[in-house]
Amino acid sequence: MSERPDPFLALDRYFAAATIAHEYLADLHLELAALGTDSPHTRALLGESAAVVTERMPALTRELRQLGDEWETQSLLDPPRAKRTLELATIRLIEAEPELSALRARQDEIVAEMHGLLERARGS
Repeated sequence: MSERPDPFLALDRYFAAATIAHEYLADLHLELAALGTDSPHTRALLGESAAVVTERMPALTRELRQLGDEWETQSLLDPPRAKRTLELATIRLIEAEPELSALRARQDEIVAEMHGLLERARGS
């Protein structure tokens, strides 16, 4: 099997970063809960981050992920078709990147807010 091309690697990186950010947020929220300072607002922030990873990014990238699956098979069985699939995937990634970046930026904002809330709760 060939090495995964850039569009698919970039997509993997977006999902990895979003997952890591969400896991970090879950840890921050657990700390807030341990201090008794979690709230409906912090739970909503955590839910928003979860939606990025489990709903919004998957919906946004459904076609691109399907192209990745097709490319995997085509790269072995039909290299010319795999090339065309890769070209289409590159276009779809370019189209999706502004929204993917916005979703990740929103997660970063949530991390900053949750971290600030935790620092205040600790009295720092």
